[in-house]
Amino acid sequence: MIAIVSSNARERMAFGAMCDTQGWAAVECESLRAFKRTLQQLNPTVVLTRNKLSDGYADDVTKIMVRDSARTPARVVVLFDAGASPAIEARQIALGATCVLRDPIRTEVLLAYLTKYVAEPFRQGHNGGNRALRDAEFDFAGARVHPMERKIETARRATHVTPRELELIRLLDEATGEVVTYQSLYSEMLGRRFRGDTSNMRVLLGKLDRSFGALQISLRKYVEVIPKTGYRYVEKPGNG
Repeated sequence: MIAIVSSNARERMAFGAMCDTQGWAAVECESLRAFKRTLQQLNPTVVLTRNKLSDGYADDVTKIMVRDSARTPARVVVLFDAGASPAIEARQIALGATCVLRDPIRTEVLLAYLTKYVAEPFRQGHNGGNRALRDAEFDFAGARVHPMERKIETARRATHVTPRELELIRLLDEATGEVVTYQSLYSEMLGRRFRGDTSNMRVLLGKLDRSFGALQISLRKYVEVIPKTGYRYVEKPGNG
C-alpha cells in the first residue's frame, strides 16, 4: 500500500493514476490530518509526501512513519519544490526519509524508486498501535458513540450502526467545523478516487441519518452538505 500525501489535488490524481498503471494499491491524503486518519485504518509500506502540506510538513509524516514506537518503519519519499534549500533536504534525510526528490519530478526515476520500495518493504502485516484510541467512546451529534459495540445512544434510546456508518461518523467528528471533501471520503472510506459521482456517500449519509432518527435526532441539523464539495459536521445543530 502506498500513501500519497499532497495538498495539490492534481498531483494526487497524477500519482494515483501512476500507481494504478502499476497495479499498486494507493490511498490519497490531502493533508497531514487526513494522513493521520488513514493510519488508523491502513498500514502503508511506502509513503510519497510533499514537503509542505496545507496543515503541516513532511517532518511530521517522516517522524510518524520512521520514529513512532507504535509503528515499524516504512519507506518515505519526500518531494521538494525546485527552490528548496539543501539544508531542508538534509533535514528530511536526518529524520529518516528514504529518498528525497526535487521538482521537476521525473516519472521514470520516481517509478524506479517506488518499484524497489514496494518490492522490498520495511514491514509486513497489521499494526494495532492505535486500537485503544479507536475504541474510545465519544460524543457526536447529540449522541454517545460506542465504537466497540458499533452503537449510538442517548439517555433513552440506542441503536446499532454498520462499520461504514461508524467510519463516516469518525471522519466527520475528527474534522469538526471543517469540510471533509468527497475526494477524502472516497479515498479513505472506499479506497478509490472520487470521479464526480456522489451517490455512494449520499446513500451512506441517508442511512446514517435514519440511524440517528431512531434516537429522535435529526442528523442533518449537525451535518451540512456542501454542494459538489463534501460534508461539514458542526457540534451545535443548525436549522437544516
